Amino acid sequence: MGLNAFKLIEPATVHEAAAELGRLGEQARAYAGGVSLLPLMRQGLVQTDYLVDLKHLPGVDDVEWDGLRLRIGAAVTHRRLETDPNVREYLPLLAEAERHVGNVRVRAQGTIGGNLCMADPHADPATPLLIHEATVSLASVSGPREVALDDFLRGDFETALDPGEVLLAVQAEPLPEGWRSAFQRLEHSYYPTANAAAAVHVQDGRIGAVRLAAGCIGPRPRRLRELEAHLEGLSPTDAAKLILEGHAHFFESLEPVSDLLGSAEYKLHVTRTLLARALEQACA
Repeated sequence: MGLNAFKLIEPATVHEAAAELGRLGEQARAYAGGVSLLPLMRQGLVQTDYLVDLKHLPGVDDVEWDGLRLRIGAAVTHRRLETDPNVREYLPLLAEAERHVGNVRVRAQGTIGGNLCMADPHADPATPLLIHEATVSLASVSGPREVALDDFLRGDFETALDPGEVLLAVQAEPLPEGWRSAFQRLEHSYYPTANAAAAVHVQDGRIGAVRLAAGCIGPRPRRLRELEAHLEGLSPTDAAKLILEGHAHFFESLEPVSDLLGSAEYKLHVTRTLLARALEQACA
């Protein structure tokens, strides 16, 4: 199917973009790379009369380190996140995950802002960003606000974005000194069946602190905070064993769903394995 006719709006300021989205309501969609949006429009699954192009707004194509956090503009592509020196230095877990996003064409065109706003449950970048306790900067005609990524992602293709609001940037902090991290995933034809990320600080052969996150098996990626608390003080071997054999309630928040990529039981099994591997790799 082809694209239906639409009008492209190219605002020059954040206020103008938010005003247009607020004025047009359901008639308009925000647009950056279009990797997810345009195929849905071609298939007739999304219909819109206007696309509001956000690529020319100030700062949306910047990656900036302020000494505490890395700020990533919403229009920064996956390919740039894969290769940018600041991302590789301060958020290596994200750089590794971005290396697996789609294919070369998708990484060259798709943007981090579009990826997060689409909230496709089968996506990689949000999982490592949860490990880095990322926040997103939003703006509307009423002013800016900052929201934890964990609160921004609400479910299948659902976010906390209000009508007339745009996502401008993602902020994330590097891991504390002495921490190590790893990212694991299983894919089918470029599409992730499950992914997992781990960050850990090992002291005297035992886990002093740990962060775990998993995604792609349910409606949204999640930090596994209850499981993290049970791993502290264990050896890496015992921690990996607990993940593989741990009680199902540790993983209830992931809400695994059966689909074309596998049954809920299969995806939960894969997630346990990926989490254990990521933890062992980070500890090593």
